[in-house]
Parts: sequence; structure tokens; C-alpha cells
Amino acid sequence: MRQRSPQTGIQSRRAVGGWVFCLILAVSVLTGSAVDPPCGKAPDLWFPAPGIVLSHGEVSVQQVIGPGPAGNPLVVCEGTLIRVITTVDNLTCGAAGEFDVSLFYDFLDGAHLIGVKHVVGLDDCEHIVLEFVWDTTGVPPGEHTIIAVADSGADVDELNETNNQYPFEIRVEVRPLVPLIDADKVFIDPNGGSPAPGETIVYEITIRNDGCRDHHDNPGHEFTDELPALLTYAGAATATAGVVGLEGNRVVWNGEIPAGGTVTITFQVVLDDDIEDLETICNQGMIHWDSDGDDINDTDDPTDDPGTPAADDPTCLTVHELPPSAPMAGTIDAPTLTEWGAIVFGVLLAAAFVGMLLRRRHLMREQRPGEEVG
Repeated sequence: MRQRSPQTGIQSRRAVGGWVFCLILAVSVLTGSAVDPPCGKAPDLWFPAPGIVLSHGEVSVQQVIGPGPAGNPLVVCEGTLIRVITTVDNLTCGAAGEFDVSLFYDFLDGAHLIGVKHVVGLDDCEHIVLEFVWDTTGVPPGEHTIIAVADSGADVDELNETNNQYPFEIRVEVRPLVPLIDADKVFIDPNGGSPAPGETIVYEITIRNDGCRDHHDNPGHEFTDELPALLTYAGAATATAGVVGLEGNRVVWNGEIPAGGTVTITFQVVLDDDIEDLETICNQGMIHWDSDGDDINDTDDPTDDPGTPAADDPTCLTVHELPPSAPMAGTIDAPTLTEWGAIVFGVLLAAAFVGMLLRRRHLMREQRPGEEVG
């Protein structure tokens, strides 16, 4: 459930307060109370958040509607028509004269203007619902924010001039009518923990097509990955579509990527046994793709490590030597040759010492013939 921000709460109280004030004013006029109509306040135009109850019990609407499934962002292909519905309210009892409501995306300038609606006026405590149609033809690919501006020509002298803009919560992601390819690369240690010398590592590459046109299996490879030193290809290559293989020391992939779809490639490598402790190995694949839809791969881009904030950076791993394994409980390690030599020497030395004691005792008995042997 969406939680209201403190600002939304303030706006709600202002809307209710203004409406109640207008109601009191109307009752006062009908009953002949001494209240000077009108109230003498300047108008105050604003965009109440979705769901706020306005005059006559109507509810504010701030909505972005596209032909596809709802979501945030709303994903559309370039050239799609998008409906934008916005509610403008006069918060006070002062009537507003003629004014314009303008709709922009990203920036408040002519290059980003979506449209303008003219309002002939807005009475005290009244509101109006406007609908715009945004033609996204020529809009750059990526996410965009829609911004509504009330009294964009500064024609109305308002009580509060700081609440005339409304950035819509729903963003719009426009995708081009050609392929738009990107790829991530990560490593996986099947043993868990940190990679160690001699271990097998799995590389996983995810290729995405964020464009609105399928990417075909064009001449040449769509993906290549040159393995660095200290890594040896170990096979077990898989791909969710297309064909993956090995050319020399380079992993290659060929295939199609549907619009809005992904392809995942995996393969295994073995770390050399003589890699030094804490050595870092970096590696990066390349995607080769068609940027203009003519079925010729004309663009090369590197893979990105999604685990770092940098863009298009290589995937790196740091090798850690395994500590000596402790003997298992209840077992005794066999001595080495050196340890066997020390054991034998110790036994011989002890035997010689015992023999010397026995000989000395025997000599002492021979020197005392009259003494009983205890």
C-alpha cells in the first residue's frame, strides 16, 4: 500500500481546509452572517496528489496510461501514444482568471514540451481535469519523468507560487525501434567462498535486448570472450539460445536475441595451481551487435560487472590460497621420513642409556660380594 509523504499530508489538509472554508462562506451568505464575500484571498493553483478528495466529493487523478501493461516505469516503444491525465485545483476561495497548463518531460524547455492546455478560469475551491496525449516519436531511449506546470505563462497572481509543478510518480521508459544490446558478466565459485588455485570457476554472461526489434543471428559472432593467462577453459559451455563454442583461447557465441528478451551463456575455467595468493584476475567479454536494424553487427561493447558501480568495467576475482587442512578427528597423520629418522634415533638413544645404567649396576655389585642382592 502506498504511504503518503508528509508533503502529501500537508497538501491534503490544505485542500480540506480550503473546501471547508468555502463551505462556511456559502453557509454564511445563505444565513446572512456578517462575512464579506468574496474572501479577499488570491487564488492558489496546485496539483493534488492522486486520491485526495476535492470539492463535491470528487477525487484527484494524476495518471500516465500506455497501451501495454501498467508498471513503473511504464515501458513503451518509440512512437507510442501515451495518455496523461492531470488534476489542477484552486486551493483557496479566490477565483483564478485564464491560465495555461503545460506538460513537459525531463526539462522545462521547448525541446521537451509535450503539450499545452488553456483554462478559461477556475472559480474558488474548484478543480479541472485535463488530458494530454504524448507522441513519443523522436524521444531518446531511456527513462523519462513527466512534469506538469500550472500557470506556465505566469498569468495569475497566486497566493503561493511554489506549488505549481507536479512531477509524476510514474516514469516512462522509451525503447528504440531497433535492437539495443547490453550484457553483464559475473563469476561463480561452485565451492563457495573465495576462489583458490586449482579450483574451477563458472562465468555467466547475460545478454539483453532492450530494443523493440529482434536482433538476428548476423554474420560474425554476437559475443566473444578472450580468456586471460592463468585461466584454462574447462568446457561445460551452455547457452539458453544460439550456439556457444571455443575458438583457440576464445569463447564465442552466435544467435538471436528477441526484442525485450535475454540470452544467458555459461562456461567453466580452471585457475592455475601456481597462482600467487591475493592475485587478481580480470576478464571481459565483448558483444557485437546491430545498432540500426540492417542486420550488420556494427557496434562493439564490453560486458559490465553488475556488482560494481562503474559502467562497462571488467569482471575481476581475487585468488586466496587455501590454508593447510587440519587432521581429521580420530586419525593420526603418518610420519614423514625425517620424522621416522628422529623417532629411530630417539629409541636407540634411550636403549643406549638404559644399557649404560644396567652395566653400571652390574659393576657395583661385583665390587661388593658380601652384600645381599635386594
